[in-house]
Amino acid sequence: MSHADAAEIFHRKGWLATQPKPFRDAWMDVGEFRSVPRGIRLYSLGDPPSGVYGIAEGFADVLVASSYLPPVLGHIARPGWWVGEAAAVAGSPRRVEVRARTDLRVCYVSPQNIEELERRFPRLWRALGELTVMHLDNALMYASCLVKGDAKTKIANTLIRLAGPEMMIDAAVSIPCSQQELGEMAGLSRNSAGPALRDMARNGQISREVYGQVTFNPVQLAKMLESGLERGAR
Repeated sequence: MSHADAAEIFHRKGWLATQPKPFRDAWMDVGEFRSVPRGIRLYSLGDPPSGVYGIAEGFADVLVASSYLPPVLGHIARPGWWVGEAAAVAGSPRRVEVRARTDLRVCYVSPQNIEELERRFPRLWRALGELTVMHLDNALMYASCLVKGDAKTKIANTLIRLAGPEMMIDAAVSIPCSQQELGEMAGLSRNSAGPALRDMARNGQISREVYGQVTFNPVQLAKMLESGLERGAR
């Protein structure tokens, strides 16, 4: 992927794409593109604060932990996704671990460049606050999914959440994810996740034709959930 193609991803998808063009251009001008091999951490839980990362190509694992419990897989991030703003703004330790699930191409914006951008764009902190709200929405979807719904509902909600920047696009998206990992993120055991996934595949709601990959249409899954709620309300 060329530098121009990588930059174009952020102008079309995710948080940065929602910002005014002058801000987008200035943000990308100070961004540094890096290649991250599979398995390498961008940062770990508790690391000191640093800058903000955006994924231009590839997928990343986001591991979360509560109190002193071991980290668990909470999210798989895809192109257009940005992370790291909370620690950069608050000067606080990192709250998640981000690790390359596949080879990554990322854009990094340093704290120094963020401060320099503030002089030109006083609304910078509001823009970063909007990114934090997006992460909060994701966390609330995650928490809600863990406590409510049957197995198919949990899996559908989890897949919609994993669509991230493409959540509202009426087209097929794919996630490199095993049955066990998807069940973990949906709060399901392997015995519960397997039958639900097979049933959804038979109904054409998901495709698992490629090993280790789930393909789905997030808009169609959302409509499926809505129709189920309407039937339940009658």
